[in-house]
Amino acid sequence: MSRITKSTNGKRSIPTVRKAFAILELFCANSRPYSVSEISKIFRLPMSSSSSLLNTLRQCGYLKRDRQRHFSLTMKLLSEGMKALDHVQLCDAAEPELRKLTEITNLGSIVSVLDGHELVCVHKIEGASLIRIASYVGKRSPLHATATGKAILSHLSEDEIGRIRDIAGLPALTPNTITMVSRLHKQLARFRAYGYAVDDEEHGMGIRGIAAPIFDHHGRVVAAVGVGGAVFELAHRMNQLARAVKASAARISEAVGFRAQTRRPA
Repeated sequence: MSRITKSTNGKRSIPTVRKAFAILELFCANSRPYSVSEISKIFRLPMSSSSSLLNTLRQCGYLKRDRQRHFSLTMKLLSEGMKALDHVQLCDAAEPELRKLTEITNLGSIVSVLDGHELVCVHKIEGASLIRIASYVGKRSPLHATATGKAILSHLSEDEIGRIRDIAGLPALTPNTITMVSRLHKQLARFRAYGYAVDDEEHGMGIRGIAAPIFDHHGRVVAAVGVGGAVFELAHRMNQLARAVKASAARISEAVGFRAQTRRPA
């Protein structure tokens, strides 16, 4: 196991992890393959340590090895970086829309993205209400129990929904959470037709949410924008809120490059 040391600012760190990132940075800076012995000399490491680090990075998909046993970068680092860049661009585009949405609804507003089989909140604006929705930036939630999650699910293919369901299941978070596959699919079909989705006390009792999907420049659903609050705050306002979140989602989608003709069918 790697030892833990303290850096100059007093924070704990793991030298092996720092070395692994340094090796990746070397590969990024110099677009050529490296052997174990070269890495060993450059970083003044034992051959066994260099071999272990390089093979670990290969097993994680960041490096590949040729027949001469030289290591070079794969495209994974680029693809992961592009994901992060997409989220940054999405947050930049969503910021003014979330503020506008919160201003006109007085409710907390959020943008959440699909990450594997989970929903991740990437941006949030608090509303004027004293009742706060429990989501926060970085929070992970199941897709089937939230308005933003179901807005995304409603525009995925049957195969994609099935894969997510097989991994995550349909756990009950409240007595209102939908846990039957047939019921969920019927609800998603309705939400797809409406253009928005609703969470009716399915993630937390007393809390309701409404959300609409966000599409990228390929026409793929990648996120959703929504508002949430206490049930009494949303009562008798659902039509107004639905129009507001759909308009907000449309503007964010356009800002990240979506055009209606690029829409990928679910």
